[in-house]
Amino acid sequence: MAKTINDDLVVSGALSAANILFGSVTISPQVNEPTAAEVKINNVGTNEPVVLLTAHSGHPWTRVREVGYRFSSPSGFTAYIYRTSDADTDVHWMSWQEYTG
Repeated sequence: MAKTINDDLVVSGALSAANILFGSVTISPQVNEPTAAEVKINNVGTNEPVVLLTAHSGHPWTRVREVGYRFSSPSGFTAYIYRTSDADTDVHWMSWQEYTG
């Protein structure tokens, strides 16, 4: 059952929902080339999820130049990183999709 809230919503504590997932993947990048890693997820429904990514780095925008994703599907996505060094990098992700259950 869906409920529409037409007011401010304050959540204290942890927010949990079946259609919101998060995790991380470690990517061993090639220097100055986009490097991919497959991420498998167990999302609900059949819609394509929206994905947000961020790289955990002590050198953002100097050694880590770009993080993104492609090929999103209900079962996963491909994460990409572009680095100017070959240091293994943790890429944290969060995804959500419309609940179709």
